[in-house]
Amino acid sequence: MPIAGKDGKTGQTLLKTVIAPALRDRALHVDGWFSTNILGNSDGLALDDPKSLASKVDTKKSVLDQILGYPVEDHIIMIHYYKPRGDNKEAWDNIDLTGFLGQKMQLKLNFLCKDSVLAAPLAIEIARCLALAQTRGDGGVQDQMGIFFKMPQTADGGEPIHAFGEQQLILDTWLDRR
Repeated sequence: MPIAGKDGKTGQTLLKTVIAPALRDRALHVDGWFSTNILGNSDGLALDDPKSLASKVDTKKSVLDQILGYPVEDHIIMIHYYKPRGDNKEAWDNIDLTGFLGQKMQLKLNFLCKDSVLAAPLAIEIARCLALAQTRGDGGVQDQMGIFFKMPQTADGGEPIHAFGEQQLILDTWLDRR
């Protein structure tokens, strides 16, 4: 049976996997990254469990450190929950940067989304890739599916790749395999 990871990559973590490689590639050092999530959907109910909350925070932190190649000194993640208001979820990020000649900068992101709008296409693609893996006789951990998860598994148990562009290349190569 093919398997791939846990916690689908949508919303804020997806944006981190796109933005962090761009910052790294332009030699912008991330001094701090403050992430706030406000969950107004049923996801928040699961986060009432302290172990679930700790796991969610851990996946968000490991993504950034792996992409940048260094731990961000002030990487703060806050997740708040309020009773469900449909499918709404909001994320705010404040990113402190140091650029060329030590120049300080800030990037601010505000993302209001509908979780199912982001998750539905993801679930369809996961199902399609799992079906293809099964058809090909590929069982066990599927590294190429890391693009879909905040905490991808790896066949060798090593550190997963989190940068979106690198993950896309791995998936494309696997899809092109005949």
